[in-house]
Amino acid sequence: MKSKSNTKSMTRGVAPILRTLAVGAFLSISLSACVMINSSTIGQTTGAGAQVSAMDSDYGILRLSKPQGLTSTANADLIRQCQSGLLTDVQTQLSMRDWFLVVQYYTVAANAICKQPPPPPPPPSPQAKIILRGVHFDFNKSDIRASDAAVLDEAAATLKENPNVAVDVNGYCDSIGGVEYNLKLSQRRAESVVDYLEKDGISGDRLTPHGYGKTGFVASNRSSDGRAENRRVELVPAQ
Repeated sequence: MKSKSNTKSMTRGVAPILRTLAVGAFLSISLSACVMINSSTIGQTTGAGAQVSAMDSDYGILRLSKPQGLTSTANADLIRQCQSGLLTDVQTQLSMRDWFLVVQYYTVAANAICKQPPPPPPPPSPQAKIILRGVHFDFNKSDIRASDAAVLDEAAATLKENPNVAVDVNGYCDSIGGVEYNLKLSQRRAESVVDYLEKDGISGDRLTPHGYGKTGFVASNRSSDGRAENRRVELVPAQ
């Protein structure tokens, strides 16, 4: 008789505990629902590239203390995934899961588009070589002929339009005469062109005369016309 009485007592003692656990489980499930706090929206996707995403979480207590910096941490995670560092269409969602109104679990989910880096700029165009083939000299002369003045005036106008360009003024001769004499003659021809351009408003600091003598032929020296072509001065942008 005592055994049956003890069994009934135990049963009556366990039942309230089971009911309490069941209610607790129900409340735990019902009170731990995930609540969306806020979400940024995108009206229209404007970026083209690879999609990146990140998620960061932290706890809070009694809704009094909220984790700080979750959004900035998630955005930093997005940037680390994007080699170009160019993000567009960033969207963040902050949600919270609540346990018994005591512990809160906050989560920030972030998504974005990682844009491709812009293409590198094209290399600068090489400076065109300015050749004054119309500036020629009479045999054994270094003075500027009147017929060549217009060509040098045009060259001066071009240099004024390009004020950062320094120029090598290169003088040449034909094949007649000695090497040393032609070197000096070609130097005088280059200096004559420099003097003319300086008078036309070009700074002498931008002009460097060189005499190359009987080299750099552009025509055959077997004819008078060819030799006349070789007696010249060229303007070449300094490299």
